[in-house]
Amino acid sequence: MKRTRIKPISDKKREQLKAENLLTARLIIKQKGRCAECDKLLGWGSAKHEIKFRSQGGDPTDETNCKLLCLVCHGKRHGLN
Repeated sequence: MKRTRIKPISDKKREQLKAENLLTARLIIKQKGRCAECDKLLGWGSAKHEIKFRSQGGDPTDETNCKLLCLVCHGKRHGLN
């Protein structure tokens, strides 16, 4: 049986993930570890919400376009709750 090699992440994608992780860390500090909607402490259950989605031309690494939400508020934003 032939094994296919797993493709590594491209350098461009690696840099984007690094920038998004740094943004998440900055947002945690900026929001003092609280949800931007309900003001509860975030803990492990948090999600970075993009105000203007990538498909609409939003930038996932722009601090003014993102905010951290708890999972409940993030679900409400996307109509899941």
